[in-house]
Amino acid sequence: MKNILRYPALIYCLLCLGCSGSKQKTLDRRISLWRMDRIPYGTKYAHDNLSFIFPHADIRTSSGFPVLYPSENPDDTIRALIVICPLFIPEPEEMNSIIRFAASGNQVFISARYFGDTVMDMLHLVRGENLYREGDSTEVSLLDPVHREWAKFDYPGYSHDDYFESMDTAHSRVLGRDIKGNPDFIRISYAHGGAIFIHLNPLLFSNFFLLHDGNKSYYDRALSWLPVKTGVVEWSDYFRYGRRADHFSALRFILGNRSLRWAFWLTILLFVLMFLVESKRKQRPVAEIPALRNASVDFVKTVGRLYFQQKNNQNLAVKMVTAFLENIRSNYNLPTSVLNEEFAHKLAFRTGRPFHEIMELIRLIHDSRLKPDLSDKEIMDLHQQMNHFNKPA
Repeated sequence: MKNILRYPALIYCLLCLGCSGSKQKTLDRRISLWRMDRIPYGTKYAHDNLSFIFPHADIRTSSGFPVLYPSENPDDTIRALIVICPLFIPEPEEMNSIIRFAASGNQVFISARYFGDTVMDMLHLVRGENLYREGDSTEVSLLDPVHREWAKFDYPGYSHDDYFESMDTAHSRVLGRDIKGNPDFIRISYAHGGAIFIHLNPLLFSNFFLLHDGNKSYYDRALSWLPVKTGVVEWSDYFRYGRRADHFSALRFILGNRSLRWAFWLTILLFVLMFLVESKRKQRPVAEIPALRNASVDFVKTVGRLYFQQKNNQNLAVKMVTAFLENIRSNYNLPTSVLNEEFAHKLAFRTGRPFHEIMELIRLIHDSRLKPDLSDKEIMDLHQQMNHFNKPA
């Protein structure tokens, strides 16, 4: 099996022959980057060929967070951590452990379609726009670690055109470029010969790319930048699914991305402002305060009922007329000493009341003054006529 794997072109032809027997040729376009997937965008070929690039190394796979500092390492063996996954979003403490691991003289090789802001910030990197496209030919270039010459590769598949917009040039070296010449593969050097390799186009490690023409040499040259004396190579699946399978949090993913984090907090702030504004608009209704009662009117009514109950109609009529005339003097500024036709014309003009109604009221007032005794009907007629006058015209 190992001899067969040495000839990628032969494997590619066998895969094509196997597919030719089907009635309809379809390309599985799922991008899994899973080391056990044989589909075009799986990474089984890359994983299985680690033993040929590192023939003397101990090849391991792990699904938990890698043990970066094992208790047994008597020979100070150089160790390499390889991560190829769709998303690489470690926690800050996890990224700190990886950096310390590289600073101890070890190697870290990471290729992902998306890197969290924590990684970019801690490595002093700025990522350019990322686009996924499928064209007639996707071309990339890689710096050969032996001859120090740029080699070009192409294939008719998906491409992830992410690139580095800026980097720490004092400690970083460009090892690969995309079709536009932008850097997409760099090496960040640390003390004691350690390094972190950041690769922005993991599709170049897919079965489709590596089995196309002579593209296997891209894989060989990219990993040949790691030291030949590497003793332990660990292919880690932890950042692919391990932690996130059990502890995936949508909020954590949002807060781990600068753009999504800003959008999240701006949305929260908007809802808070809307709540504050709406709460001021919808206050509790102000309790209605009843109007102050006219105690004098209540007193007059009470005294009137008392006189009416005692059948003292004459005395009650005098007080009703006195109160009525006082109201005329106060509201219409008319003298009430003489109640005649002239007075009636003036009062009708100022109140808008018919002249005959005012003359009828004057007649009832004269009768109440002249008669020594008034009947209940007469006192009631006087009262109704005064109330009718006091109502709006």
